[in-house]
Amino acid sequence: MSKNKSKKDKKNIIKALMSGDYLASDPLIKQLPFIAWITFLMILYIAKNYQIDKTLYELGKIKNENEALKTKSIVLNARKIATMNLEYCYKELAKDGLKPSDQPPIKIFDYSIEINNKKIKKSRKNASR
Repeated sequence: MSKNKSKKDKKNIIKALMSGDYLASDPLIKQLPFIAWITFLMILYIAKNYQIDKTLYELGKIKNENEALKTKSIVLNARKIATMNLEYCYKELAKDGLKPSDQPPIKIFDYSIEINNKKIKKSRKNASR
């Protein structure tokens, strides 16, 4: 007999769920604010998860861009160091027909004197006076 009662109870529960009578019952109506609060919290939780996923996606994108920029920086730095090499500079200048000087640089002295905003040239001998 207990099997028949348990089967009837299950049938009654299923029948009550399908009919929707439990939605109008007093205990459910008393718990409605709590159920609404839990539903609101669940919606906030889902929205926060979507926001975190979006932020993590953007963070990953920025990390990839950062790695690409680091690689580009290393390549450009290596290229800069290679172009600063004198031999490289001499080769590039040789293409235009220029070559380094064989003579050391010399100093050019200006022995002229400025009088009344006019430059007067003097020879080296006269400049020592």
